[in-house]
Amino acid sequence: METNVGVIGLGKMGVLHSAILNTLPRTKLRAIYEKNRFLVKAGGAFLPKTIRMYRDLDSMLAREPIDALFITTPIHSHVDVIIDALKSDRHLNFFVEKPLASSYPQARAACKAVSKLKCVHMVGFQKRFSPIFQKGKQIIETRQLGDPVFFRAHSFSSDVLKEGKTWRFQKGRGGVLLDLGPHILDLLAWYFGEPKPLTAVKKRFYSREVEDYVHALVSFDSGLKGYVDVCWSMRNFRLPEISIEVHGKEGILTVTDDSVTVEMSGGEKKNWYKQSFNTPIPFLLADPEFTKEDQTFLNAVEGSTSATPDFYHAAKTNALIDKIATLSQKTSK
Repeated sequence: METNVGVIGLGKMGVLHSAILNTLPRTKLRAIYEKNRFLVKAGGAFLPKTIRMYRDLDSMLAREPIDALFITTPIHSHVDVIIDALKSDRHLNFFVEKPLASSYPQARAACKAVSKLKCVHMVGFQKRFSPIFQKGKQIIETRQLGDPVFFRAHSFSSDVLKEGKTWRFQKGRGGVLLDLGPHILDLLAWYFGEPKPLTAVKKRFYSREVEDYVHALVSFDSGLKGYVDVCWSMRNFRLPEISIEVHGKEGILTVTDDSVTVEMSGGEKKNWYKQSFNTPIPFLLADPEFTKEDQTFLNAVEGSTSATPDFYHAAKTNALIDKIATLSQKTSK
C-alpha cells in the first residue's frame, strides 16, 4: 500500500520534508502547493517531473489522489489551511509543523475541525524523536536522580541581531516565544507533565512589534519548579541550542541537542553523545529525528492508528504560550 502525500509550502521546512518523503518506502510525493510564483517556478525546474506544482489548493486536491498533507506554511496560516483542505470533502490526514497555531483559540479551532473525523493528525515536535532527549526522559522516569528539586532550561539562537521584516516579526504572528518556545515547552511537558506558568517577563532588543527574549517561572503538579529562558538574540549561538538541566536529590541531569550528562552526588559521571546513538533511517538528510517523526506519522496513516504528539497535545503547548505571553504583558506594564 502506498501513501500519497502533498506538501503545503515550499520554504525551508517544506523542502526538508519533501526530500525526506522522497526517501521513504511506500510513500509517494504527488504534489506541492505554494503561492509564491518564484518558488513554484524553481520547484518546477529542479524537482522530479512526477511531482506537480500548484498555486491553488482546491485544484491540487481535486486533481491529485492525496491521502496526507504536510503543512509547512507560516504559523498563522496553519489552521486556515487545515479548514480549507477539509472543504474538499475528502479523507485527509494532517502533519503540521510546530506550533499548531499562533494562539490557543486557533489551536482549538484546529482540534474542533478534526474532532469528528477518523483522520491522523500530528504536529512536528521532532525533539521527542531525538535519541538524546529520549535518553533524558528515560533517566528522569527511572528516577536515577532521586526526587527532582529544581530545573533550568533555555532555548537560544543568534537569529535576530538586527530588526527583521518577515511575518516572524509581526505582532500576533511571531516573536521568540512562538519561534523558539514551542520545542522546549513541549519537552518540559513531555518530561514532567503539564507546566503551570507562575511569572514571566519579556524584552525587546531589536524588534519593534514582538519580543526577543522571554523568561518564565513554571511549576508542575509534583511540586517541581524552575525557569525557562528563550532568546533569539544571543550572540555566539550560530545554531539554535536547547538545554535542560534538572537537579535531583541524588544528582544532576543536563540534556542538550548534542549530549546527555549525569553527575551523581557520589562523584560518578556519565556522558552520552549524539554520535553514539544508532538511529537507522533510509537516508540521512538532516538530523534523524526529522525522518523518524515523518515515519511515525506515515505509519499511523497506513495503519489507521493515532500519532503523538497530535493536535490535542499541541493545543496545550499553544495554551501555555498564551499564558506566558499574558503574564509577561502584565509584568512589562
